[in-house]
Amino acid sequence: MKKTSDALTPLMQQFWDIKAKYPGMILFFRLGDFYEMFGDDAIKASAALEVVLTQRAGTPMCGVPYHAVNSYIRKLINKGFKAAICEQLEEAGASKGIVKRGVTRVITPGTVLEDTLLESKENNFLMSVIFDETNLTAAFAAADISTGDFFTAQTNIGQIEAEIAKYNPGEIIFSLANIQNKKISAFISKLKKPISEVNDNYFNLDNSKSIIEEVFKTQALKSFGLNQKETIAACGAVLEYIKETQPQSLSIFSQIKVLRNSDFMYLDGVAIKNLELLDSMSTGKSENSLLDVLDSTKTPMGARTIRQWLIKPLLDITKIKNRQTIVSFFIDNAQVRKDLIEKFKSISDIERITARISSGSASPRDITALKDSLIVANEIAAIIKSANALNIDIPENANIIKKISDFIVNEPPAALKDGNVIKNGVHAELDELRKLSTDTKTYISDLEAKERESSGINNLKIGYTSVFGYYIEITKANISLAPKHYIRKQTLTNCERYITEELKTLEEKILSAQEKTLRLESDIFNTLRQDLSLFTPDILKTSQIIAELDIFCGFASNALEYNYCKPEITDDKDLAIEEGRHPVVERILKQGEFVANDISFNQTSRVLILTGPNMSGKSTYLRQTALIAVMAQTGSFVPAKSAKIGLIDRIFTRIGAGDNLAGGESTFMVEMTETANILNQYTDRSLIILDEVGRGTSTYDGMSIAWAIIEYIADASKNANKGSKILFATHYFELTELADKLEGIKNFSVDVKEWNDDVVFLHKIKEGSADKSYGIHVAKIAGLPHEVIQKAYKILTKLEANPVEPGKHSGKDGQIDLFSSVKPQILVELEKLEPDNLSPIEAFNILRQWKEKYK
Repeated sequence: MKKTSDALTPLMQQFWDIKAKYPGMILFFRLGDFYEMFGDDAIKASAALEVVLTQRAGTPMCGVPYHAVNSYIRKLINKGFKAAICEQLEEAGASKGIVKRGVTRVITPGTVLEDTLLESKENNFLMSVIFDETNLTAAFAAADISTGDFFTAQTNIGQIEAEIAKYNPGEIIFSLANIQNKKISAFISKLKKPISEVNDNYFNLDNSKSIIEEVFKTQALKSFGLNQKETIAACGAVLEYIKETQPQSLSIFSQIKVLRNSDFMYLDGVAIKNLELLDSMSTGKSENSLLDVLDSTKTPMGARTIRQWLIKPLLDITKIKNRQTIVSFFIDNAQVRKDLIEKFKSISDIERITARISSGSASPRDITALKDSLIVANEIAAIIKSANALNIDIPENANIIKKISDFIVNEPPAALKDGNVIKNGVHAELDELRKLSTDTKTYISDLEAKERESSGINNLKIGYTSVFGYYIEITKANISLAPKHYIRKQTLTNCERYITEELKTLEEKILSAQEKTLRLESDIFNTLRQDLSLFTPDILKTSQIIAELDIFCGFASNALEYNYCKPEITDDKDLAIEEGRHPVVERILKQGEFVANDISFNQTSRVLILTGPNMSGKSTYLRQTALIAVMAQTGSFVPAKSAKIGLIDRIFTRIGAGDNLAGGESTFMVEMTETANILNQYTDRSLIILDEVGRGTSTYDGMSIAWAIIEYIADASKNANKGSKILFATHYFELTELADKLEGIKNFSVDVKEWNDDVVFLHKIKEGSADKSYGIHVAKIAGLPHEVIQKAYKILTKLEANPVEPGKHSGKDGQIDLFSSVKPQILVELEKLEPDNLSPIEAFNILRQWKEKYK
């Protein structure tokens, strides 16, 4: 939409010249007290920000006030846009012609540093993904410039979506070649994340090796264990993108963590969603999720870390037990725990402050907040040391604390430009300039007295405005007394304003001192900030230890308050939970209302078929088993009387029904796709949760599929079935027959009591299958009209008296005719018989025929 240069004003020419350097970004162009957007930027921004779209010389334009710009930028970033912030680089009138402007920061969804644009309890990852279709592999790298976290891993193509779900990146970058691939492009379109297309060179192996070595200044590939070309390329692409958009932020990274499949339990996006690990399925928010009930942290770093722990439970028994040991310590040492929790409340977001220091954007208050937090960290270290039980070494950071204390005043202003940030005594020239600025009032007062005396004008005043500077003001009545050397500057209604050479000289001296003071303070502060950035690794180490201690204290508090037990983690494949409880549901109910249940998996009980009515607690029972396993391998204590858990490498879930209309998939297709994913990936250490598989299609198709699945996962000849644990909830009561036919299958049901024509769900799991579904009772509870309920009972009675035989009594379309009044054929034949006229052998032959006919 750019106009030809002949038609442009100097201002608009400046805008378009700057805009050309930032294609694909919304340019926020500073004009006085507003940021303006022009052309296509204005059209996009006005719609996204819901601000008025106007015109300037025929060019679309919209604007937002400068003091509220961050809230508008946040809206744009959340909607996937990128922004370039163009500031005025000099005061208006400082030079001839148009004010000099330039872009001072670039913000993309995955490269945000500003606290006001970030969620304090969540990481904001920039992720790169690369596919290798030949080997059916994919690799990713995820980096957060606001915390210094940097992970990479190689996986198979089928699991990359799960990794994206875990990290929930703010932005994902793909190579042009990958985006042009039809299959990969179709996959990308389903992600619903801001996507950035980059040149293939970003993923070039040699380029990636080069920038990794450049950023980390060491033999990084070897020291970090980066030995797969795909992960190297993914890491290089992330670093190259950050270098282009936020080059000053590269110094926050001190290491790349290479993740192995053998390090963490595998949880795909479906399991994370169905188990409500991070967000409630009903609201999409963290309230009433596992994270919500486990997160008792007091620091932002702790909140972000526990989120990562929950989606990456450990597979190393030694590490799990180490976490349990620390939690046990804090349970046994209540005073130490309480003292630490109080200290945590005083700690700022050390990680993100450090990131802003590294990027050169930290404010004076950021620096003092870091100092105060490190002082508290030292107090925490002293408490830990006095306990003499935990081998936890928190860096002392004494040099950092001293340097900040020596340079920065205790309560600095919010912005460096406000001045008075650096302490007196730090720099001799700064002290002299400040004295001159401080003595300004005295100089002006002395000059005012001198001019009154020499002119004889007793009400003469010296004042100051930002536009005209210092001036001498004389009322209209005394204008005739003004000395000849006074130079008229401004005429007002009641007075005249003048300047003199002496006043002008004094003004230049004063303003020069103030300007020099701010410039010198800025230089000293920037040098301090650079010096502090050298301590980034130690500061981040301190932050991580504080975050983990914060989590452990929270785990201990939860265990005490909610009666959690310490789970026994073993290397076998059995699982036994006594009086287990759902960690979220029990918090929602009143104390003592939740009904605890046992569960046991072993060699004789590997597949548990669970029957019972809706609303009786089946889904709660399924989920609580998986949640207890996740909690246990995170290092937390668990809601149970006792728990023994053989290490679980993967948890798979198929719970609930939902269409994927945008992807052209029906409820049943989604169900089958998820089930296929499970059956193709589970191992002998996996826990599988299957709820109502097969219900998305016709009764007999669904039952047949469910039956075949159970036979498949119960087949003892398959290695994966020798230790896998399967919970299968169903309304197909016919499936319970499998327990009598196949080894390793056990039937369980939810106990129900009938009382005075009503039904009471006891929520207690017992061995054996259910004998009724009580679906009509659930419909009654849901509020269906009485007439409907009564009709349903009548139909049920009719169906139970005349069971429909699959494949033999159906309507014209092949579906079961539930409301047919035709008698079953066997009854018709029975009515025709005359028993008195039948010989014993004839009766026997008829029975044999029926058995063959109706078996």
